Amino acid sequence: MSVLPFVLTAVFAALAALPQSIVGFGLPLVLAPLLVHVLGASDTVVVVNVLTALSATMIAWRWRASLQRRTALTLLGAALVGLPVGLGIHVLVDENVLQALIAIAILGGALAIIFGGFTIGGGVRMAIAAGALGGMLRTSTGAASPPVVIYLRGRDLPAAAFRATSTFYLAATGAIAAALLAAAGEFNVDVGWAVLAGIPGIIAGNIAGAALAGHVSERWFRHGVMTVLVASALVALVTAFV
Repeated sequence: MSVLPFVLTAVFAALAALPQSIVGFGLPLVLAPLLVHVLGASDTVVVVNVLTALSATMIAWRWRASLQRRTALTLLGAALVGLPVGLGIHVLVDENVLQALIAIAILGGALAIIFGGFTIGGGVRMAIAAGALGGMLRTSTGAASPPVVIYLRGRDLPAAAFRATSTFYLAATGAIAAALLAAAGEFNVDVGWAVLAGIPGIIAGNIAGAALAGHVSERWFRHGVMTVLVASALVALVTAFV
């Protein structure tokens, strides 16, 4: 990996970690469509999973007292069904198709979250569906959060519980996905360098987010994040066919 991709990966990781540290989601949604232009779709999925696991673990630990354990374990258990399915999609599909899938998953999830109020209900069946779909998206595109975020909105959780539960899910599924991708032979030298570049950015973004969390309106910040990720997803979708 040359110097410019290394630096861009670090910068993108910091930008993506910032919103996740404040609102409890957003790193894969912001990082994947940016990083795909640097690394390509397949390597992006691997790097996003590793960095998401690291960032979400830091945040989940900070909010651990507010974790909704039953909900978190239900979502994670369901994800174990979806993770291998997503791995098969990741390994088998063409690089351009994978990039398009990343863009579609991010854009669709972002639009659903943007139009505030859209939820899928808060029952156990919906938790299983959201967890499984998130698991499939985790290993196929790296963007697991949209179905889980939409589900947790339906639970009308307090902000601290929302952050704790969503980041627990992202941390656990990110770690499992990374292990599955490694077992499938998807790690390479470029992935290793990208992860190394991203770690300082993740740490910086989390520190900045923790400092800003009490001073920035979550409503304003979520709208700003969604604007960026929709634009990024549209670019990724267009370039997938160029």
